[in-house]
Amino acid sequence: MDTIGPRTLHSNGGLSRRVPDRLPLPLRLTRFVGLSLAFFVLPCAFAKKREVVQHAPLPGQMMAAKTVFIQNESGLPNVADKAYTDLKSWGRYVIVDSREKADLILDFTVSHSQKESEDSQFVSLYNSQTGAYTYGTAPGGASSITWSFTHMKVIDPKTQEVIWEDQRAWLRKHPATDELIKSLKSRVEEQDKAQ
Repeated sequence: MDTIGPRTLHSNGGLSRRVPDRLPLPLRLTRFVGLSLAFFVLPCAFAKKREVVQHAPLPGQMMAAKTVFIQNESGLPNVADKAYTDLKSWGRYVIVDSREKADLILDFTVSHSQKESEDSQFVSLYNSQTGAYTYGTAPGGASSITWSFTHMKVIDPKTQEVIWEDQRAWLRKHPATDELIKSLKSRVEEQDKAQ
């Protein structure tokens, strides 16, 4: 069998097409694109559509407000500091130094909840005076895990009525105060766009 160009000459004198060792570049690219579509695009087409959550409208006082007072009842200065920094960078509200000057009061508190568990020996105890956690193992196999939450209430200073509130758990990568201000910002801006 001798090879002549793209054809192969067989000993019986017949010619046949030789199968190339590698596909030409355009065919390789076509195959790559086709496989990419099959693995990445098609699953998305058959995925369930996520239900879009529609938010109830925020009270008019929140939308019309120009000034806010940060009221920190958490006992932790960093809660007020984070709220101040996030609100300042947002720039929607002017932060004032007294309740009397404010259109809205943002009241921050912190709560802790302990959950008992028999399965693990890990213990997390919160010291409310120092704001620190102690981690360790508990004798006898019982353990307690502490969850901490930051709460934000939006208060109308004229009526002292809570017109909106939210809470977030303390997580390392997503600080609760940051998440509360992000949520407020998202809701306000969403309503601004709708109007």
